[in-house]
Amino acid sequence: MGNLSDVTVLDPDAAERAARELLDTRVTAVRELATRRAELTRARDAVITAERADAAAWAAAERSGWTETDLRRVGFEPPATRAPGRPRRTPAIPADQSG
Repeated sequence: MGNLSDVTVLDPDAAERAARELLDTRVTAVRELATRRAELTRARDAVITAERADAAAWAAAERSGWTETDLRRVGFEPPATRAPGRPRRTPAIPADQSG
């Protein structure tokens, strides 16, 4: 073992400055990540809102008399999600007429 005179004595202020410099880089990275995640959340929310509006417009077009086939011929694909509401039902066949 070396003697005590070989031990370097750190200045507390210098040590703190060095530690803060190291932490500042890490904090900057976390701040950037938080900023990008917030942007991503806003973008996802905007997509959800746009998809709902698109689905509502599709439903309105169908209510006005357009069929899915007509809309496809014009160049529209059906929306990925349908507008909220009651699902369409096909009429049930009475049990005595089922054949």
